Amino acid sequence: MAISEKITFPRASLKSARQSAHQLFWSWLIFLIIGLLGILSHAMWRDELNGWLIARDSESLGQFFYNIRYEGHPFIWYSCLSLLNKITDNPVIMQLFHWLLAVTSVTIFLRFSPFTKLQKILFIFGYLPLYEYQVISRNYVIGMLTLFLACWLWETRKKTYIGLSLILALMANTNAYCLLISFTFALTLGFEKLFSQPLHLKLFQKKRDILGSIFIYLGGVAVSIITLLPPSDSTLQGGASQWFLQLDFYRFCQSLSRIWNSYILILVPSDSKLFDGVLFAILSLLLLLFVATLLIRKPVALFFYLSGSFSLLLFTYLKFLGSARHYGHLYLVLIVALWLASYYPKSSLISQKVKIPWHSFVNTYRKTFLLIILVSQVIAGLVAFSRDVSIPYSASREVAHFIQQQQLDKLFIVGSEDFTIAPISGYLNKKVYYPESQTVGSYVLFNHNRKEVDDQQILQEIQSILRYPNESLLLILNHELTTTNPQLEIQPIQQFTKAFIYNEKYYLYQVTQSQA
Repeated sequence: MAISEKITFPRASLKSARQSAHQLFWSWLIFLIIGLLGILSHAMWRDELNGWLIARDSESLGQFFYNIRYEGHPFIWYSCLSLLNKITDNPVIMQLFHWLLAVTSVTIFLRFSPFTKLQKILFIFGYLPLYEYQVISRNYVIGMLTLFLACWLWETRKKTYIGLSLILALMANTNAYCLLISFTFALTLGFEKLFSQPLHLKLFQKKRDILGSIFIYLGGVAVSIITLLPPSDSTLQGGASQWFLQLDFYRFCQSLSRIWNSYILILVPSDSKLFDGVLFAILSLLLLLFVATLLIRKPVALFFYLSGSFSLLLFTYLKFLGSARHYGHLYLVLIVALWLASYYPKSSLISQKVKIPWHSFVNTYRKTFLLIILVSQVIAGLVAFSRDVSIPYSASREVAHFIQQQQLDKLFIVGSEDFTIAPISGYLNKKVYYPESQTVGSYVLFNHNRKEVDDQQILQEIQSILRYPNESLLLILNHELTTTNPQLEIQPIQQFTKAFIYNEKYYLYQVTQSQA
């Protein structure tokens, strides 16, 4: 049974079918429970809480949409955060909401995907569903959810495109990677339309359905692009003007190796070594060729896989090499392509009688290929999940609890580096003075109003804030203070150095105006 074919369970007894259903149910329940435990033990970092702070502290709807343009993501996730803020200002609600989205995604996958029982179980306990897109609260979980919804609703295209267009419009507004994948879905529908007439409608209804669907999707794309385009003064990832447009072999290898990185997470090459880049770029090409051969008799699924992979690799090269949460979308493209392949019979354009050694090799090891990928994903997921439980992802939550316990939140708080202090502001529900922008605030916008400051400049700003003898404030730094100021008495309070994120370890000081 080829994984590129429609994957169905063999005829079995009712008892066997019930056992299979029970195993999937228990797998789902285990995922639900450990996911809840994992997300509640997770200490959120800046990329999670900065969006929450924008939703919480934007003074108007106009300012809210203005602020999210500096985030580099469309509006869907932030709109959800804004609604959650109307319920409570406790950011834990964001984590619970994120967990529910992850569980919903997995439920759809387990219930409707065409994979075998073992493949389904291995997938949901892989790195992306178990950890990256469940424990870390970002917009990527909505992207995964819309991908699975699109696969589930794929069959409805035979009657109408409206449902798919709505999902693709939503998908386009989750993140830049899903915008590209939504475009791949749209192109795939167009590609399929060239070879078939899937709509079972009258001519007038067909035209109205197609035009309406195009209008819905393009409207969603337009909104996504408007919110994705950064303001002219944005400095996030170099702003709108920073694109890598030169021809560079090293960069090409780095980008191409993201295929390997996204499929086989347990052996990730170093970006700093040319040999690693070349070697894993070659291995990535072999993976790409293997899957393309696997899908060669399913032209629509093959078109989706190649165009989706190419668009993501092109974006990786031109804009952002990214990390696992970003290039992990290449792995999702693979899963989606195999899911879509199950809707199609083998094409008669390519004869089964043609015997090519490479094709025979792929056909022989097709199940082993997917099993290796799924097992490596599970290993990476369990390692990351266990690490997050044992080592705080960020020390921000521990710092906030300490400040509250010691009643230090009653003091005026100065924090630097601003974007690493933002999660502490989120947990404290208190604004902080940021020397980088010389303002009291919570969220951080990466624009020209921010200026890099050193410790001496920070202490000079504190000196101007403390106007009276014995007046004191709380200083939070993400590094140890080595500078002194004769006008200030600086007393170390506590340090918090146990954190996975290297620059979200914190040092607390009480600073008092000198009596001299």
